[in-house]
Amino acid sequence: MPALEIDDVIVLLLGSPTNVPVLENQISGITRLEKLIFLIENESSLKEIISEEAGFTAYNFGPFSAAVYKAVDSLHGYDLIEDTGSLTSNSEDSWEQISVIGMGSSDPYATRDFRLTDKGIRYYSVLRDEVPGRYIDELTKLKEQFGSIPLRQLVRYVYQRYPKMTKNSIIRDDILGDD
Repeated sequence: MPALEIDDVIVLLLGSPTNVPVLENQISGITRLEKLIFLIENESSLKEIISEEAGFTAYNFGPFSAAVYKAVDSLHGYDLIEDTGSLTSNSEDSWEQISVIGMGSSDPYATRDFRLTDKGIRYYSVLRDEVPGRYIDELTKLKEQFGSIPLRQLVRYVYQRYPKMTKNSIIRDDILGDD
């Protein structure tokens, strides 16, 4: 059984089978991807075989990991994923990219979308064959549960379950209300 690094976890998440067509081999939004990796590390047994933690810290928008950003850049550089932009109806996916990473976007309503390339699908198949099926089943369940819900709902879930990760959040009151 392999010891997985963050980039491997991202490939496994993107490739995990799903009955939701918009999630097939893909995830929409860097913030969504980052929160899903956070949930994998905190709510799944997959953490048992992850050799490299993402190093999440409480930041302006809840749990933040520079390692996730670096991993998607590496995966894109190796042509394992497509990193494309699309327009969205809100600017929530740009929160971290603009405020934390300092990467401006020409359009505040643009989101980064991640999809496995053909080469990435082949790499996923190799990883899948080395990872026990129960882990893939967990990834599928997590992906289907959180992969296509509104981003604000996913962020709210993370904020409610992990309040320590919201201590530096500048959107906490907006996400959770004035509880």
